[in-house]
Amino acid sequence: KSNGAMVTGWLLDGKTWYYLKSNGAMATGWIQVGKTWYYLRGNGAMAANTWIGKYYVNKSGAWTKTR
Repeated sequence: KSNGAMVTGWLLDGKTWYYLKSNGAMATGWIQVGKTWYYLRGNGAMAANTWIGKYYVNKSGAWTKTR
């Protein structure tokens, strides 16, 4: 951040969402935020509107039980 504080939580860079852990590291794989699950690719980018194996993530990136 501009005040020198480390960014944590969701970060929008251009059109791509990333999730930064409490230590500032980019999260990858499946993460749970609140009651919602998200999938972050190997480069940290949030997946959206796609299948991850047998699981579907919607346009918000959230895992959904139905498509």
